[in-house]
Amino acid sequence: MNKQTKGIAFKNFRRFQNFPMLQLGNITYMVGRNNSGKSTMVKALLLITDYLQNQLSDSFSFDNVVLEDANIVTFGRAKNNISKEPTITFEYELDEFDIQIIISGQDENTKAKVNVLSVNDAKTGINLNINYSKGNITVSKELIEDEKVDDNKIDVIKQLEDSVSELQEELDAITDKTSKESIELMTAYRKASEKLKDAKKLLPKENKLKGDKQYTLTYPLSDVLPYDNNDDNLLRATIEKFIRHNEVLSTKSKKEIKNFDDVLELKRNSGHLTDFSNNITQSINRQYFYFIGANPSKQSALFYLRDKNNALAQAIHNFYQLTAGEKNNEETRFIKEWMQVFEVGVDFTINMQAGEAYEFKIFEKDSQIAVSLSDKGMGSLQAMTLILKIASLIRSSKKNKKFFTVLVEEPELNLHPALQSKLSDFFHYVNKEYKFNFIIETHSEYIVRRSQLLALENDYLSNQELNPNPFSIFYFHKEDGPYQMEYNSQGKFNRDFGPGFYDEAGSLTLKMIKELRKNKAQ
Repeated sequence: MNKQTKGIAFKNFRRFQNFPMLQLGNITYMVGRNNSGKSTMVKALLLITDYLQNQLSDSFSFDNVVLEDANIVTFGRAKNNISKEPTITFEYELDEFDIQIIISGQDENTKAKVNVLSVNDAKTGINLNINYSKGNITVSKELIEDEKVDDNKIDVIKQLEDSVSELQEELDAITDKTSKESIELMTAYRKASEKLKDAKKLLPKENKLKGDKQYTLTYPLSDVLPYDNNDDNLLRATIEKFIRHNEVLSTKSKKEIKNFDDVLELKRNSGHLTDFSNNITQSINRQYFYFIGANPSKQSALFYLRDKNNALAQAIHNFYQLTAGEKNNEETRFIKEWMQVFEVGVDFTINMQAGEAYEFKIFEKDSQIAVSLSDKGMGSLQAMTLILKIASLIRSSKKNKKFFTVLVEEPELNLHPALQSKLSDFFHYVNKEYKFNFIIETHSEYIVRRSQLLALENDYLSNQELNPNPFSIFYFHKEDGPYQMEYNSQGKFNRDFGPGFYDEAGSLTLKMIKELRKNKAQ
């Protein structure tokens, strides 16, 4: 993937008691019957992302403005209504991090309690576990490779030991302990002894092997939570305070502190934990999810900028405001190219009327006369909504260096089958040129079949390591749950779709033949 979301799983959320980990691709298609749970995965992604980017505390919200598309509102509507388990668990794979969030709450509440937030980094061996229920935070690190005692550090300690011994011998040889020479030697001896003591603290006692625990430390949340919960990033601030708290404990004696060796081990390796903190914060903040719902556009001569319920009107408004009336830019060329592919026209103009609405005109091939977009069919309106929204995201991505994942709901609405297949070309092009990821809920076999041909045409199936296939397809079986449809080297799938996807036309044909035979027999 393009350094973006890689996988999601959950337990006791909506209709799923146990939703398996799905490894997402650059372009992920979700297919299946109605109410099979496709939108549930999208809702889970939106909820997790909102928590990680906007909350990161002991409270998990279902009613934030950014979650309007999730349409869940309360814990009771989120929790599986069959399971007796009182918690919901989300698991989220992001870059090299495995994130788990466990929540519980009252059915009617719009906010749930976060019981546990854990982050595991397989790359560094660091695991962070914030247990809000128990009121503590645990940080542990296991070795990702064998660690040997550094020979250079041993040499330094040997030199310091020799220096301390020499100074001791010189002090013993002086009879007048109050002399200037004796005082100077005593000062030098004390400094050398302190250096030796500190050097030995920072030296591992023995060789360690991959998988061994370097340290495991648990501190009360009250000692490490930032005083200001409005901090730029609460997770990073908590880890920084954890490190500072550990530094304070490292100055105490071994008798005073439990797991003192682990305290010193973290002190020696605090840089790893700081890097972990920065990397997880960066990975979380770089994610940007954008939802394009299956909202039929209204046919109207004017598109009012205040009409929040008209997806096309909002798409026109956002694009017009972003490009500020520019006539020739990359995004405009993008729109022209794809409106031709989807047979909408060859050019367009947008004019604002009285500061209240937009007039969107389309030029067709070999015609100098523009027609209103509203005079085109519903399929053209649907296509232009998608094209305009992606064009606006392309413009935004130039200033906002985030990783974009676009969630698209049934983009094939009102499109002719021949044009439905072009949607796969569209998503493939945008992913390749602009690195946007897509998660698409669809009922169109033409979109899926076109992905098979694209995978073959671009040689994605012969060598996945050198030229990985950007397409991933999951079938949501109503009884058996979701499973991945893997492409083989011939572009075919390793298993069948559920009933009613590819085979519905053949099934209807067979029924017609039987009905005709029955009529003839009468």
